[in-house]
Amino acid sequence: MTALMQHRTSVLEKHFNVSPARVFAAWADLEQRAKWNSPSDDVVIRYTEDDFSVGGRDVSLCLVGDHIVAEVVGVYHHIATDEQIIYTEIIKSEDQVLGVSQVSVSIAPEGDGTHMVVTLQTAAVSGGDILDEVAAGWTVAMEKMKAVLEA
Repeated sequence: MTALMQHRTSVLEKHFNVSPARVFAAWADLEQRAKWNSPSDDVVIRYTEDDFSVGGRDVSLCLVGDHIVAEVVGVYHHIATDEQIIYTEIIKSEDQVLGVSQVSVSIAPEGDGTHMVVTLQTAAVSGGDILDEVAAGWTVAMEKMKAVLEA
């Protein structure tokens, strides 16, 4: 019998000492995104598709050494320059779907910098481990983003 599907909403917030345009560019530009969008120092992300536009797809492989531990297929549904991004991502390991997330990003001026809120609405297909992994991975990625933007 298949384990029951589990759901979680996680809200992550980060302040950056740069403009909303710089934060948005860190998402929109693949070269910048590749520097921060990894769930840990052990995982290297390799993009096989990159189309940052409404209806566009991002496909990335999560690698530990030469081993693919996951494939993430994202589709962008809403992009408002310097303000909002909404996309869905399917997280797969081999041919098995582990989870599906809706990722909603809000970018807003705050003082002399930017406040970003990432809301993750995740469904774990079988077992809840992916729920913790998604939230933990995004927490690490946002710290990396801060380091990249404020270097």
